[in-house]
Amino acid sequence: MELRSVDTVDTTLATPAAVRRLAAKYGFTFRKSLGQNFLIDGNILREIIQIAEIGKSDTVIEVGAGIGTLTRALGSTAGRVLALEVDRRLGPILQETVSDYDNVELIWEDALELDWRRFQELHGLSRVKLVANLPYYITSPLLVNLFQQSSFLESMTVMVQREVGERFTAEPGTKAYGTLTVLAGYYSEVEICQIVPPTVFVPPPEVESAIVKFTFRPPEVEAVDPTLLWTTVKAAFNQRRKTVANSLASSLKPSVSKVEIHAILHACGIAPERRAETLTVGDFVKLANQLAALDTGDRK
Repeated sequence: MELRSVDTVDTTLATPAAVRRLAAKYGFTFRKSLGQNFLIDGNILREIIQIAEIGKSDTVIEVGAGIGTLTRALGSTAGRVLALEVDRRLGPILQETVSDYDNVELIWEDALELDWRRFQELHGLSRVKLVANLPYYITSPLLVNLFQQSSFLESMTVMVQREVGERFTAEPGTKAYGTLTVLAGYYSEVEICQIVPPTVFVPPPEVESAIVKFTFRPPEVEAVDPTLLWTTVKAAFNQRRKTVANSLASSLKPSVSKVEIHAILHACGIAPERRAETLTVGDFVKLANQLAALDTGDRK
């Protein structure tokens, strides 16, 4: 990976003193319900910029601007930054901290509620990078939405809970392997780039974090209907202890019969007694494509 120079990364706000000063000045209190853990380590901030490979030709989306720590770093290295924030209490702080950067646009939206395709059209986006220190509670639902609406994304570099990062990179047959692994693997190459201790945040979270990079690419085996692929994956993992045949049968009935499910599994070369965590991304695509054939009336 070719890393960008970090000599000009703005790390002004990545200190405990800066966070305390701003919190005291504006009477700001952290809300655990919003997952507010602000980065206070300049070296980690530089690592994020390097891993994301941010340059002046890049347009970047940030989810969760916070007090503007990562926002300023992005503003100093990217060409354009769209910084989303849901907590309007941070308005006065962000007005102070990012006003130096005319290439930063603050957008007061809930990333979980966004129609990302409409957002893309509204802001004239093509190939953009998403970079974020994600609140833990939104990681899974947000990334699921983004994967399914990811046509305009080149990459995502995000700080997440370590356990969640390990789910994205898990191998088939392991306990961590699941729906997130399959979805991420279908759309992207995934890499855990660095493990981050709780001490680099204020307030410190109770667990370690991980910087994870998703590099989008065309699927190795393309699903006829990506929405049906997601439905199939969720159905297969719905009851992990059951065989994949029984889990699919209980989740997809009455639209698909157990007899049809067994026939599809055999057609895909998948033994019905296997469990979902042993199936590869390619296996799930084959299953979804066979189910799509049923929906078009090609029943046998």
